[in-house]
Amino acid sequence: MKNIGIIRKIDELGRIVLPKELRKTLSINSGDDFQITIDNEKIILEKYSRLENYEDKILEIINCFSIFLNYDIFFIVNNKIINYNHEEISNVISNIILDRKLFYIDKIGKNIINDNLMKEGRIVIMPVVYNSDLLGSIIIISNDSIKNLINCSKIIDNLVKKILLSK
Repeated sequence: MKNIGIIRKIDELGRIVLPKELRKTLSINSGDDFQITIDNEKIILEKYSRLENYEDKILEIINCFSIFLNYDIFFIVNNKIINYNHEEISNVISNIILDRKLFYIDKIGKNIINDNLMKEGRIVIMPVVYNSDLLGSIIIISNDSIKNLINCSKIIDNLVKKILLSK
């Protein structure tokens, strides 16, 4: 791991401010969950995802929908495309997800997910929000009607939430 030499003081409540440059580089957003562990004399902060333990089940669901409907479906957690080599998403897509609202474009066009991934069709971006926490997002791209894409994203969103409730 690269040592970037940032020094911060702990305030009277035990808090440390993470510099903006560090948060931007690591895609850390306000409200993100972190897991704190200790390794010898080191305190380790890692982004935590409640969905991480359920990735395989969620990917099975997404693959079924994708194959059956012939949709391009991507599952995003912590700005990474889980079913696409955990590659980072573009800043544009990230900002849309952070709005926590259903987003869609009803016109067939080129949709840039990141520098390596561009798909043509209509697009729906459905944030997965559970107990007011933004856990991830579902992106669906297809030439099918926008109504069908939105319905599919809602079904997948509900199935993901059922998986979380079954723990």
